[in-house]
Amino acid sequence: MDVAELRRLLDDRDAARPLLASMGLRRPKAGHACLVRMADARVPLDLIGTLIGQFSRAAPTLADPDMAWNNFERFLSAARSPVSTAALFEREPESLASLLQLFAASQYVSDLLVIDQECFDLLRMTEGRPVSRELLVEELRGDLLAIDDPRDAMAALRQAKRRETIRIAYGDIVRNQSIEVVARQISFLADAIVEAALAFARRALEQKHGVPRRAGGPDDGQPARYCVLALGKLGGIELNYSSDIDLIPFYGLEGQTDSGRGVTNREFFERLTRELIRLLTEPTELGVAYRVDLRLRPEGASAPLCHSFEQMAAYYDSKGRTWERQAMIKARPIAGDIALGDELLARLDRWVYRRYLSLADITGIKALKRRIENRAEGDGRSPVNVKTGQGGIRDIEFVIQFLQLLNGGALPDVRTGNTLEAIRKLAEVGCLTPQERLLLEENYAMLRKLEHRLQMMHDLQTHTLPADDEDLAKVAVRMGYASANGGAPLDAFRADFAERTTVNRRILDHLLHDAFGDDAEIEPEVDLVNDPDPSEQQIVRVLGRYPFEDVETAYVNLMALATERIRFLSTRRCRHFLASIAPRLLQAIARTPEPDATLVNLARVSDSLGGKAALWELFSAHPPSLKLYVMLCAACPYLAETITSSPGMIDELLDSLIVDRLPSQDAIFAALADLTRGAEELDPILHSFKNAYHLRVGVRDLLGKDDVRDTNASLSDIAEACLRQIVDREYRAQVEKFGVPTIVSPPPSTDGEIILDPLGRDLDSRTGETCGLVILALGKLGGREPNYHSDLDLVFLYEAEGRTVPRRRGAGEGTTNGHFFGELGQRIIRAAARMGPQGKLYEIDVRLRPTGRSGSLAVPIDAFLRYYQGGQAQLWERQALCKARVVYGPPAAAGDVMQAVAEAAYGAPWTPESAHEVREMRLRLEETATPRNLKRGRGGTVDTEFVVQMLQLKHGGLDASVRVPGTLEALDALEAAGYLAADDAAFFRDGYRFQRNIEARIRLMNSIGRHELPTDPRELKKLAFLLGYDDPDALEREALRWFEETRARFEKLVGEAAR
Repeated sequence: MDVAELRRLLDDRDAARPLLASMGLRRPKAGHACLVRMADARVPLDLIGTLIGQFSRAAPTLADPDMAWNNFERFLSAARSPVSTAALFEREPESLASLLQLFAASQYVSDLLVIDQECFDLLRMTEGRPVSRELLVEELRGDLLAIDDPRDAMAALRQAKRRETIRIAYGDIVRNQSIEVVARQISFLADAIVEAALAFARRALEQKHGVPRRAGGPDDGQPARYCVLALGKLGGIELNYSSDIDLIPFYGLEGQTDSGRGVTNREFFERLTRELIRLLTEPTELGVAYRVDLRLRPEGASAPLCHSFEQMAAYYDSKGRTWERQAMIKARPIAGDIALGDELLARLDRWVYRRYLSLADITGIKALKRRIENRAEGDGRSPVNVKTGQGGIRDIEFVIQFLQLLNGGALPDVRTGNTLEAIRKLAEVGCLTPQERLLLEENYAMLRKLEHRLQMMHDLQTHTLPADDEDLAKVAVRMGYASANGGAPLDAFRADFAERTTVNRRILDHLLHDAFGDDAEIEPEVDLVNDPDPSEQQIVRVLGRYPFEDVETAYVNLMALATERIRFLSTRRCRHFLASIAPRLLQAIARTPEPDATLVNLARVSDSLGGKAALWELFSAHPPSLKLYVMLCAACPYLAETITSSPGMIDELLDSLIVDRLPSQDAIFAALADLTRGAEELDPILHSFKNAYHLRVGVRDLLGKDDVRDTNASLSDIAEACLRQIVDREYRAQVEKFGVPTIVSPPPSTDGEIILDPLGRDLDSRTGETCGLVILALGKLGGREPNYHSDLDLVFLYEAEGRTVPRRRGAGEGTTNGHFFGELGQRIIRAAARMGPQGKLYEIDVRLRPTGRSGSLAVPIDAFLRYYQGGQAQLWERQALCKARVVYGPPAAAGDVMQAVAEAAYGAPWTPESAHEVREMRLRLEETATPRNLKRGRGGTVDTEFVVQMLQLKHGGLDASVRVPGTLEALDALEAAGYLAADDAAFFRDGYRFQRNIEARIRLMNSIGRHELPTDPRELKKLAFLLGYDDPDALEREALRWFEETRARFEKLVGEAAR
């Protein structure tokens, strides 16, 4: 900068405004005054110009350029030689850049540098490098050895703290050292100051009263020992810049000093403690060294300042409370006889880390956390308090200390007072997940750094974010936030702070608040699971409240749930969350038909799933999933085995509870199409898909969320989706082998006449076109009402006769359409029934096709219709077509098939004899069934289906509205058309639903008798449990009543149709 121009700007503040603005200064009056004072300090104008240039380059990175400029001027003006200092910065611009970062981050550090400029020389030499604890203690104790006056000692302690604090702040702000390094250095400095102050005080007191000696025992006459324990942040080696230090002094043995004016050891160490505290806390012109808090000592503020070793141990053994155990996690000897401190902590280890953490202890921890939060709210502390606010530092510390108390008895490795080290160790032993570790480490480091930035500004013990946006924006920049995506640093900081604190609170709630109840008296199950070695009396007292036949075995099976069988999974976390759900789990098991067997099945199914801890966590957060899981293990082996078939099935289980409706047919088809797109192996995908969707449907079925009509329709859609994928794959393979099937014009008859198509189709005009496959579903699939194990009744049809056209050269002349589609049908049947690790996908039954077992597997549509028109078909075959529905094929061909079905089923006239034939056919089916068979037995579902089909055949010829394949839908249609009385329709709907629901539950039970109402009392009890009956006999009575009443209505309606 031109010297003359600078001189002009010094004389004209308004003219200097553009320059000051370019330097990032927002207060031009103050900025100009600093410029003038530099000139008044006789710094050459050319040097000032150089400094302005250096400052302008650094300004964009500074949180508060005005503050930095003002502090820089104060520093320069206070120097012994401002000119030499300015020249130094001209030679070492990096030194000025570093200094400006300090000046913009901390007014406290800036003031110290202005007062004691020798510290700046120290910074230039050390660059904030960490110093070992031993070196700090040695240097400071050595400094105080040459001092006798307590006032000089206090001054030395405070000057040391100032000097070292500047070094630490430089490493923190300029060198961006980690929070662990910074907090450790702050803690080591406190250790050294306390150690040096104690050595000075003891030397002075011994000169006055003599050396305290131990009385009695093998060490009689030896110097008495004294130790200072640190708790809280200092104990954890994670102290803040402006934190109180929590101390507990104590001494070894009783005795007396050895001088003529001797005093007891208790009196000596009381005086020593008072003098130590005075050296640290007495205000001087240099302030205080530390604020000291002794309230964590036994009996608190009303107690003597220090106790003997035995008094300390006796107090904690007999009176120590849970919060004191929590506090002692961080206890660390920092001054005096360190070995004495280690001996006390070793003795207290079994008190702090007990065999297990009882629910009473857990409740105490939760209550303490709530009291602290309530007190913070009462003090008017807002959520922007980084320590006590929701998701703040204390939330992390609480959850970590809780996990240490919970697991430290069995896992000594987690016993550490340092929070970040504890997070690492808890993750290493599996008490925290890798994700929780990462989140807690990062969030804790961020919040502690934020705490440091707030406190070092003015050396105040504050944890509250500034309310003013301008001040908060400066904090954001000091934290390292920069503008991103067009947003200001403040916006980025706020979003990050909100996200991190929310995550912290969620983890605390998940592991502590939400996991465990608050009443230890009514939930002793928690202690039973947590106790590694409970007495027989405790086991009987807790589990004896439940209806287990063998309490001892039940305990063994319960604890099997607390152990991970996979080596790398954490049994500690598994036990943690099993304990949290134990009361609800055992209550759910107790409500099952056979609690002992349910517990065995729970252990078996859970072991097969792998990570049990994840299961218990899920159930802790989502209680309905626990009840459902117990229900499946108690009485639904079909769904339980489905869950174990694939690790992802447990997610399907949860999804089935969350999704509010069954998936639509389109959604099911689309989902499977997405899964199979580009897949080389289709079978595993189909099996997994079927299992996942059967689980989803089955869960909703068990919970009574859907009508049986909707449940069956979904099962039908799942089967149809799988069938389509199989047909598409096998069709492609068949075309690759034989070529594309095409339509050929039908030849004339032997007498030369043209054979007319029975459907009136013009096949001549389609010669050479691709011949389409049509699959007709009958039975339960045709009516969209299959259950979980239904066969698929299919008829394979094709549009017309013809030949295939090979795609590849040298593939021969192809084959007939009859051969092509017959072999394709065989491939489809084999593919669906192919045995794999998970059994068969579906069994396909083609016996309902025209000509039955002996006929062609696939027939053309015209032959299909001629079979029925020629009078060869029996009434039961026409009756079967009432449930016919196309599930695969081109739309036009599907329409032709349904036209053929209508003519085949409903073309023949109805006669009264037909009703007698329907009745005789029904009775023949009954001959091979037991009286308790829900399907073919007397009054079973076949009674309802035969009534419906009889009425459809009677009226469907003239009224197409009743030609619907589903039984329940057909009942609605017959009632709407006036062919079935409303009372009868309602009766058959209710009875059919009742019997189909029972049948579905029996299928879920994997019962041997797939349609049999159980006679075994145990099986009947399970069935009643699944259907929500408290009394199995009541279920049996109702089922038998429906048998009788259904048969009576059947006889009545068949009799009416026969007249």
